[in-house]
Amino acid sequence: MRYIIGVLIPILLQSFVVFIVIAMNTGNGSWAGLAAFLLGMFAIPATGIANFFYIRARKDRQTFSVMWPCFLMALIMPIIVLLLVIIG
Repeated sequence: MRYIIGVLIPILLQSFVVFIVIAMNTGNGSWAGLAAFLLGMFAIPATGIANFFYIRARKDRQTFSVMWPCFLMALIMPIIVLLLVIIG
């Protein structure tokens, strides 16, 4: 259950943000959709792997004390994507 909450849900959150940005920027000449796609290709798997090893290294801690850093780490990419949308 720890791996589902700490790895799968942040990946789904990041994928949802990337999908929304790509859908919003289709056909309007903005490069933000492409930037979100390219950033998501690398950031989403990297975040999943980092969260997996983070949870695995902290087996002795409680579930919710381990999940907060996983979600904070997963919020880095959506914030960067939203900044790209604002700039672009």
